[in-house]
Amino acid sequence: MFEKHICLMGDSIFDNDGYILGEPGVIEQMRRSIPKSWSAFKVAVDGDCMEHIPTQLEKVPTHTTDIVVSIGGNDLMKLRYLLPQLAQGSNLKELIATPLADFEIAYGWMLDAVSELGLRVSVCTIYTAIPFAEQEMRDHAPSAISAFNAIIQGLAEARDIPVIRLDMACAEQGDFSAMSPIEPSSQGGQKIVDAILRTLGPN
Repeated sequence: MFEKHICLMGDSIFDNDGYILGEPGVIEQMRRSIPKSWSAFKVAVDGDCMEHIPTQLEKVPTHTTDIVVSIGGNDLMKLRYLLPQLAQGSNLKELIATPLADFEIAYGWMLDAVSELGLRVSVCTIYTAIPFAEQEMRDHAPSAISAFNAIIQGLAEARDIPVIRLDMACAEQGDFSAMSPIEPSSQGGQKIVDAILRTLGPN
């Protein structure tokens, strides 16, 4: 079997250890789930946005064969100030048109920067079933996030980069941390790991 050395890049989707106290985080779950001849390393940092990817790239181990990126959720959290306007009846498409265009530029730049390493790259969508405490977030965030996920999928597919659908993998309330609804729980973390390994495959 071809050995894989997986590097997880991005944000707290992979760097969730502080939100599942007493349980394994995603990187530990990955290490428990891969064959003994494989390895997994994490450069993802809780709170990071797309602008932090260059710093993470400097830390990618030289023996890495596969990079998996989950980034963009924190970039979208900066837009939560728009949600009250949706609650008041504003048109979603018009409201996020400019943020979508900005996101497309930034995400495309990020994909190209990661691809320059010449390694196999996979990217993750942003999950949508987040159990936010705020009603307006629960009502409107999923539709908004789905629009940004469409950007992720389109940019990745144009570059022949596999897309891991975290919006499909994490769809239950138990998939999210009780400490913070935007982080994966241990249950959600294992689903994320399983989705990654299905995408990477044995070869």
